[in-house]
Amino acid sequence: MNTDKSRKQIEETLNYVSAYNEDFHYNVTQHLSSFIQDGFLKNLFDKNPSKPVDNTQLLISKFGDAANPENFTSQAQATNIQPTTLSLIFSIALYVSSRSWETFATKYYMTFGDMGEIAYDESVTDDGEYESSEDGLDEDEIQRIIDNKLGLQTPNPVDDTPPVLPDVEMTPVDQTVIPENSRKKDKQKAR
Repeated sequence: MNTDKSRKQIEETLNYVSAYNEDFHYNVTQHLSSFIQDGFLKNLFDKNPSKPVDNTQLLISKFGDAANPENFTSQAQATNIQPTTLSLIFSIALYVSSRSWETFATKYYMTFGDMGEIAYDESVTDDGEYESSEDGLDEDEIQRIIDNKLGLQTPNPVDDTPPVLPDVEMTPVDQTVIPENSRKKDKQKAR
């Protein structure tokens, strides 16, 4: 792949990903609100249903066999949360995240098309780095692009080793005052 085209593709991708933030939150909100709109949560937590509802079957029909509360018994015992509630929490989280990923992947594909096979680039060394910065983006350049697009600041580097402090000679502490003597003097003063 041409390095200019590769660099442009990376920049466009970073722009797309950083701009997708709002779409992602909107998408998550839509998926979460669907549980209220379709009456799923009402049916699951209704205290006086018009007809008896098997919550286990309701969870399995909505999310599949993985949502069976029997799969959550050991976690439920450890966390003191009902298996049905634990199943609901995990299932909603998994459902929303997978749907959001599908939406992201679909929109990404629609924007950039099929990425195709990755062509072998002879200027890339065994460790994945480009031999010269002219041929591709180095790590600093990529980090700068990410920081600019996401509005992040690069943290200041911190030394791994603390500074070595000089040895200081400690002077001995006067041990003449001990708690027992101190208390006796306090009692004598009180009289």
